[in-house]
Amino acid sequence: MTAAVLVLAIQGPATYAASLSDLKDEKSEVEQKKNQLNSEIKEKTSEINTIEAKQKTLLEQITELTDEITNTNNQISKVKQDIEVTAGEIETLKADIVALQEKIDQRNELLAERARALQANGEVSFLDVLLGANSFVDFIDRYSAVNTLMDADRQIMKEQKEDQNKLEEQKAALENKKQELETKKAELDSLKASLNSQKEKKDNLIDELEAQQKKIASEKSVLEERYEEAVEISDEINAQIAAEQKRLLEVARQQEEARKAAAAAAAANNANNNSSGNSGASAPAVSAGNWTKPANGRYTSPYGARIHPISGTYKFHYGIDIANGTGTPIVSAADGVVTYAGRLSTYGNVVMVTHSIDGQIFTSLYAHLSSINVSVGTQVSKGQQIAGMGSTGASTGSHLHFEIHVGTWVKQSVGSVNPLNYISL
Repeated sequence: MTAAVLVLAIQGPATYAASLSDLKDEKSEVEQKKNQLNSEIKEKTSEINTIEAKQKTLLEQITELTDEITNTNNQISKVKQDIEVTAGEIETLKADIVALQEKIDQRNELLAERARALQANGEVSFLDVLLGANSFVDFIDRYSAVNTLMDADRQIMKEQKEDQNKLEEQKAALENKKQELETKKAELDSLKASLNSQKEKKDNLIDELEAQQKKIASEKSVLEERYEEAVEISDEINAQIAAEQKRLLEVARQQEEARKAAAAAAAANNANNNSSGNSGASAPAVSAGNWTKPANGRYTSPYGARIHPISGTYKFHYGIDIANGTGTPIVSAADGVVTYAGRLSTYGNVVMVTHSIDGQIFTSLYAHLSSINVSVGTQVSKGQQIAGMGSTGASTGSHLHFEIHVGTWVKQSVGSVNPLNYISL
């Protein structure tokens, strides 16, 4: 009956425990995805900062263009006013020219009448007029009339010449005003063209700015959304891993109870396992108590600070090293459940076994393995072969790197203890 219970205890949890390694692998993938997304978000943020600097420049250019547009509009308004003033002056000049021309035409008519009168009556000299006087008084009157008439003629001729000169000046001024008007109209057309160009450039800059902002916001939003999804997945996986580890710890405790209840059967099972698959080298003898030596061989490196054999730098060694030939049997140092079996960074091939010993949880780690004989979820007994010694990962030769951690294995430094406090070599 006891044996049957033990078999069920071994087979049942194994199916579920196998998922822990998968969950850890999945978590690792999600963490890599998060790191990648976070890196992309940082790159996008850096790109945004760069673009924001460009946008600042664009905004400054837009502001400058706005000022230029305002100045151009002011210039256009001034030119329009100048055109209106010039047009008014042209109309005034035209009116003055018409009035002046009328005066000149009237004088011309008067002079023409005088000429016709002289032609009709014959030419009469002023001397004849004076000599024809009947008396001195009449002479004086005639002299005065002649002088008045001569002065009038001279004044008419003077005014006529002045008006004709003025007419020519006003006509020239009119032409100048017309030319000035055409120049101002051309300036107005140029200013309007410049204004349209400035407005178009400003609109293009604004469109470019809005397009950049929309594109960046969209890309960053997508990345942040993907990152949030990855965080949610990661949290879910963490919860699943925690639940699976809790369940495996319970399995380990149940195994301890089963072992104590069937000590004789477990001892027989250990003896059988110790004699198998040793590839020409022997498995270590099983020690009394809770722990046993994991492999036979030379003790080559202690727990603690040392010069790393590969990097040559001063580093902490979180386990002990036992050297022997490739394939030398590696056994579980205590009863437990396999919680990891596979490749792990510089460790090379690794097996981790979680143990429940008198209610305390431990995890033992076996690294640089040439072969692995168990899978995640397998329940193993103290002294049962779980792997073969090797030199996979960062290794200088065939040996076992062996660690013991209080609690579950998180990383090298967490819960690390000196294995020699628990096993004897």
